[in-house]
Amino acid sequence: MARMRDSLPRLLAASALLTGLAGGAAACGGGDDTPADPDAGYNCTIEMRDEAFAAGMEKVGDKGITFRLVSSDPTPPARGDNAWVLELEQTGAALDGADVSITTYMPDHGHNGSIDAVASPDPAVSGRYEIDNVNMWMPGLWEITVKATPAGGAAADTDQVVFRFCIPS
Repeated sequence: MARMRDSLPRLLAASALLTGLAGGAAACGGGDDTPADPDAGYNCTIEMRDEAFAAGMEKVGDKGITFRLVSSDPTPPARGDNAWVLELEQTGAALDGADVSITTYMPDHGHNGSIDAVASPDPAVSGRYEIDNVNMWMPGLWEITVKATPAGGAAADTDQVVFRFCIPS
């Protein structure tokens, strides 16, 4: 009995170590659709959480702002830097002067993108914003969160949507 009691802390420590190693491997490995051979490429054909890109695709946030992804260069979004054009509307009217921010995130890896996207209003088109440096630098599923706060609005007025794209190797 004393021998079991003395070895219990070592067993618990070993179990915690193995659990941590397994969790770390899963976080870096991507998921079941990540191939065992890294040179084989990420298999986006079996990814079920992403969306098919279509020019003009739109989503409406909980606060009623419509986020329309007018275009992506390259099309569809691809590995590396992407440039997007977004149009924002609220209650049917173009949303000018909004504070727009973009965050790229890989849910399977638990990390953000390494470059900050930059949003600039397009002076020629009301409610249109040009987004540079939408960087999806590695293959896999990316979640791109777009937030918008209307001009003069408070943090409570901020609305957001998430676009999900799979980036192949």
